[in-house]
Amino acid sequence: MDKGTNIQVVVRCRGRNEREKRENYPLVISTQGGREVHVANHSFDKVLGKTYTFDRVYGPEARQADIHDQVAVPLLEEVLMGYNCTLFAYGQTGTGKTFTMEGDLNCTHTIASENAGIIPRTLFRLFHTLENNQAEFSVRLSYLELYNEELRDLFSAAEDDHRKLRIFDDNTSGSTKKG
Repeated sequence: MDKGTNIQVVVRCRGRNEREKRENYPLVISTQGGREVHVANHSFDKVLGKTYTFDRVYGPEARQADIHDQVAVPLLEEVLMGYNCTLFAYGQTGTGKTFTMEGDLNCTHTIASENAGIIPRTLFRLFHTLENNQAEFSVRLSYLELYNEELRDLFSAAEDDHRKLRIFDDNTSGSTKKG
């Protein structure tokens, strides 16, 4: 990712899932890697579409390690220089946000696992770097989900904990969540 830029938009397109393949859903998204996504509209025996350009695009063949190395590591380097950074996933239910961020939740994986997501890989790298530098440090992070206009703390131990959270700016510590 380009350093010194305020906001960058990175897109990861997943392939068709087993149900979509079985039901022969048409492939409506195509990527050539790089920066463009083509969305096809199949109607009346015509294939029309539109192309969208982003800072970076990953297709279904993208590996978790590549996305971590190319997207999260540059942000981590800025965090280690003292800058605040945010990385968030946005999209419809079932599009791969949780897989990209956490990894495959159906198996026990280690950081070395091919399916480990951005969060475990980045936390491992963060603490490994701090330990190697023998730095005294304090780490504060949040993992929140905005779903149906409600904010949930995904670090909360209780699965049924649906407390309403709020985010606000605090003059001393920056953005803070409460709830």
